[in-house]
Amino acid sequence: MKIYSIWLPLLAASISAFGQVLLKFAMSQVGPLNFSPAILLRALQQPFLPIALVIYALALLLWLEVLSTTPLSVAYPILAVTYVLVPFISQFVFNERLEPSHYLGMFLILAGVALIGR
Repeated sequence: MKIYSIWLPLLAASISAFGQVLLKFAMSQVGPLNFSPAILLRALQQPFLPIALVIYALALLLWLEVLSTTPLSVAYPILAVTYVLVPFISQFVFNERLEPSHYLGMFLILAGVALIGR
């Protein structure tokens, strides 16, 4: 297996996690959508929402490259890194509290990704 077959999926997952945090930040400024046109319009006017969507588009482009060069059985489980990155970033950005069970789960996810990616 080539070196980039691990690093590119990790990069795509990291960019996707960052986009998820930006989406949360934008929507925390809007509040519940309730799928009303006025609130949807207000959501679209949040400056972080289009930035988050652009970041997701970049992650998608990287993911398409990953799919063209890496076995799916290796690449797809690496996306689980987002389950570690998003909570970890959230504790700093949104002051979310992580319990010891969160850290244990994050460790187990990383261990599984390491086993698959080796």
